[in-house]
Amino acid sequence: FDGATGKISWEQRRPVPASWASPVVVELAGKPQVITISVPWAISYAATDGTELWRAGEFDGEITPSPIAAGGFVLLVSPSNKMAAVRPDGAGDVSKTHEKWAAEDSIPDVTSPVSNGELVFVVNTGGMLTCYDVKNGKKVWEQDLNMEVQSSPAIAGNKLYIFGTKGAAVVIEAGRQF
Repeated sequence: FDGATGKISWEQRRPVPASWASPVVVELAGKPQVITISVPWAISYAATDGTELWRAGEFDGEITPSPIAAGGFVLLVSPSNKMAAVRPDGAGDVSKTHEKWAAEDSIPDVTSPVSNGELVFVVNTGGMLTCYDVKNGKKVWEQDLNMEVQSSPAIAGNKLYIFGTKGAAVVIEAGRQF
């Protein structure tokens, strides 16, 4: 939409079903991109005119976690299956060429990942909190919070905030040790 007038600037029909994930608008690879995810594709569109820039595939399930940008990658979650780091500088189908790494341990089913640019944190509904290195996808640490979590974690300053469904809050340093 045009911010000044409210009129539609562009509209793009997507070749995918509905999704629970929110799209994100990020400046990556020298251009503003709108990143979306649904079964089976994550698709990047040019924010200026809606032209499809790239797509990465093989996502399934109830897509709820939203994509994020971190460490020069787009992090995409296939619920309870995998989190993939995709380079955002490709064109067309980049499924086989631009995935830098994928992690498969304790992947969230509902919540979105959060990152401080160096580390990425995910928490699943069962309360398993996992920290990965954003450069290579290696697991740094994991901690069972012993609570149900359905809200995405957040980072403010150097603190990571996680809120459980019964109102408990966990606040820790967003660092390489729990």
